[in-house]
Amino acid sequence: MLNIAICDDDTAFSSQIEDIILSQCDEKKINAEIEVFTDGYYLLKSFKQGMSYNIIFLDIEMEKLDGLATAREIRKIDSSVLIIYISGFDDYLKELFEVEPFRFISKPLDKDRLIRYFDEAYKRVQDNEEYFQFSFNKELKKCPLRDIVYFESNNRTIYIHLYDGTTTYFYGKLKDVEEKLEGSKFVFLRPHQSYYVNYHYIKKLNFYYITLGFRDKDIELKISVDRQKAIKAAVLELAANKMSV
Repeated sequence: MLNIAICDDDTAFSSQIEDIILSQCDEKKINAEIEVFTDGYYLLKSFKQGMSYNIIFLDIEMEKLDGLATAREIRKIDSSVLIIYISGFDDYLKELFEVEPFRFISKPLDKDRLIRYFDEAYKRVQDNEEYFQFSFNKELKKCPLRDIVYFESNNRTIYIHLYDGTTTYFYGKLKDVEEKLEGSKFVFLRPHQSYYVNYHYIKKLNFYYITLGFRDKDIELKISVDRQKAIKAAVLELAANKMSV
């Protein structure tokens, strides 16, 4: 399922984008769901209630919460969502780069450009999507890696804690999970024999605890004494590599 949000106080413009995107999804057999918001305030509220989106079309000038302020708050919750900004963006170019734009759309709408940008965004989503597959009760299941906050091992049961606040589980060993995810685009770290955490959600750490942040809440997990130096070094190296990109 491709989740798309359109946020613009110009309802006619939003409807125009929605119609074009729905037509593209129908033509390409893409299973998509689109939600339309009239202000950044309502889009952000949806995020805080646990919704997540793959692509957002976001207007910059809105009454309650403008696009830039909305994007800054969204980036605290989800740094990977693709945001296509809507505006005469030249006036905001410097500020926009702080909130990681994917593309820009100017008004009036250029249909061909919108289709091209949507196709590029969809390809990026497909390229970046990876899943963790597991078996439970002889049924094969899978979770997007981007939605997995951390794995937790307890008595040969592996609990998968997800971004939306839910938890699923299967029987196995955390070591096998590590081996399965080796080489993935999504980086997971093992701060403790019982935890395997998604680097994307690491908010802060000290020598004793690692804090994961998502959906406006923090989860604090213990770091094993024998792993403290290695975890700190790994996080610092990953952060440095991210800044240099």
